[in-house]
Amino acid sequence: MDNTTTMYRVQRTIVRGGMYLILTLGAFVAIFPFIWMLLTASKTYGEHSQRAFWPVGVTLRPYTGLPAGRELTVELHPPLSDWHGSTASFSPLMEAIIPVTEVSPFVAENMAQREVSVPFDVIILALDTTDDDQTNYDRFVINADSRIVEQFSTRVDLGEWGGPDYDGNARGRWGPHFKVVTAYPDRLVIKQAWNIPYMFFGNYISAWKQANFAQYTWNSIITTMLTIVGVVITGVLAAYAFARMQFPGSNLLFAIYLATYMIPWTVVMIPDYLIIVALEDFFKETFGAANLWYDNWTALTIPFMVNAFTVFLLRQFFAQIPNELFDAALIDGCGHLRFLTQIVLPISKAPLMTVIILNGIWAWNSLQWPLIVTSTPRWRPITVGLTGFITEAGAETQLIMAGSVITTIPILVLYFFTQKQFTEGIATTGLKG
Repeated sequence: MDNTTTMYRVQRTIVRGGMYLILTLGAFVAIFPFIWMLLTASKTYGEHSQRAFWPVGVTLRPYTGLPAGRELTVELHPPLSDWHGSTASFSPLMEAIIPVTEVSPFVAENMAQREVSVPFDVIILALDTTDDDQTNYDRFVINADSRIVEQFSTRVDLGEWGGPDYDGNARGRWGPHFKVVTAYPDRLVIKQAWNIPYMFFGNYISAWKQANFAQYTWNSIITTMLTIVGVVITGVLAAYAFARMQFPGSNLLFAIYLATYMIPWTVVMIPDYLIIVALEDFFKETFGAANLWYDNWTALTIPFMVNAFTVFLLRQFFAQIPNELFDAALIDGCGHLRFLTQIVLPISKAPLMTVIILNGIWAWNSLQWPLIVTSTPRWRPITVGLTGFITEAGAETQLIMAGSVITTIPILVLYFFTQKQFTEGIATTGLKG
């Protein structure tokens, strides 16, 4: 008996250990792309092109021995030699020289590989891009110990932080950074410091600015909220009708309605687009109003305000509410609408939260449909902003990954605060008792 018990315990331990191992491996496989996205979002352009696994930005190497910041005034003078590659249309063309006498060991090591040692000069080319007759320096090119303007030369506007390309492909990530505080016709007032937030979050800052994420994020918030409101209203009413109201053919109609969820989105995408175009033409010809549907929030939200899965999920939950509860409410004078709003919805917070999360994720991550029904950034969502980093010259993967992290953060925050209701809604939907 003891041997049998021992063998049973050994077998159970082996089985449980194998299950935990499989679950652990599965969790790692599921989370590894997200970890890879975070690592790539912290890499410089050079680290990604050289396929470095771990970005130097998440180590202590760039941040040790940082010199103190200072504000200094440097004189402007005509270039001492030709700035090869500079745009001749910018006029006048002046330069300022800033001596750098102290850098961190990491920057010194990278500079030594380029045969440049401390002290060295940072040269700033001042450009006047305005069309008036006054001298207004508003754009600057920053290079380290070189007057050659190349692809990776750092370009900043007045009041923006920037730094030379110290290690070849970092695009101004490491080393002392500079900000032109004030520009005069004969001198520049420059603040020199180590911009640590830019050193660590440089890709996120660049992605937010270059892709106009502020507007795209606002567009995504509006369209997602409108979609959620529409889905909740239509889903609750339809689900309640299928679950609590008896009418001829209700089960057949629900089966047909549920079958529409099995149709791939690519099949209905073209008919939906043709409907949007027809509605746009109708309102334009009848009322003389353009862009009421195409390139507007209506095309991005209304087609998704009815969702078969939402109706199915809520219908299964509403169906398990005891009939005695409705009979008691009916005796007290409640109709269907009052019973729905005052009794059913308050006890349906878990499935409603599940509906909000799922439809919010679908609306937030929408990409193909917004590209079809929009032609300007006016209403395009944040996912479309990620495509701005893909050009004919190639994709800036580190910026795409940084933008992807920014895009993912709202969804993670939403799930973090609603995970309890979400799991309860999935676990209890369709269960009796």
